[in-house]
Amino acid sequence: MAVGKVESEMETFPSIRNFIARLFTSLDVVRLKKRLHIATLGLYHNILVEHVITRRGADKIAIIYTEGNEDDLDDIKRRHKTRRVPVISRKVPPWDYHEILSAILEVVHEHENYEIEFNISCGTRVMTAAAYMAAMFADAPVFFVMNPDKDEIGDIITVQPVSVAMLSEPKRKILQRLIELGGKSKSQKALGSRTDLGASSISKHLNSLEAAGYILRYHDGRKTCVEITNLGKIVLKLKTFRKENIWSR
Repeated sequence: MAVGKVESEMETFPSIRNFIARLFTSLDVVRLKKRLHIATLGLYHNILVEHVITRRGADKIAIIYTEGNEDDLDDIKRRHKTRRVPVISRKVPPWDYHEILSAILEVVHEHENYEIEFNISCGTRVMTAAAYMAAMFADAPVFFVMNPDKDEIGDIITVQPVSVAMLSEPKRKILQRLIELGGKSKSQKALGSRTDLGASSISKHLNSLEAAGYILRYHDGRKTCVEITNLGKIVLKLKTFRKENIWSR
């Protein structure tokens, strides 16, 4: 009976091997998205950034840095090169909110097939605010380190920003029309007529867009010209793959 039992169990091996083969094949076909870790660097304590990256892991890292961060950036690139994790970087002015936000959103747009996460353990307050806003656009989690003591690295805190509807349909039409006009309109009134918006309505929407940094307005004689900014352009591009998190109904 022992021999028969062994022979019976051996007969099951091919079926087990076939099941395992099918399992790994299915896992190979249905792969999870790769993860992009976007981190902001500061002038001090950038070890906190590295701490989160090491604990979280990543398929790719994007570093947002400023002048004076070059050495820390080089260290991060060197360490992760040995781990075969690609690192890209974007240099930004430390206190220009719109430029920082635009640079981060460009990185997000370039990685539409990645899951995005943010690391705001370091950086200026403006960089932190811009990264958090970008996380709201991308509906992405944010991580940072509590650092209660200079000699101790605290816990990693996770925050999930609330998705917000950043732009209404009329505002989207305005940005789209500006793109179609080569980036600017020579008349605010003409822009209103091209988007089927009345004078009071177009003025209200343009005020909001200008406050958000999506457009610039300036006078040319008696006319008010309207020009889309780089931030406005990248926000408009994001519609193609983050629509449900950016545009209100």
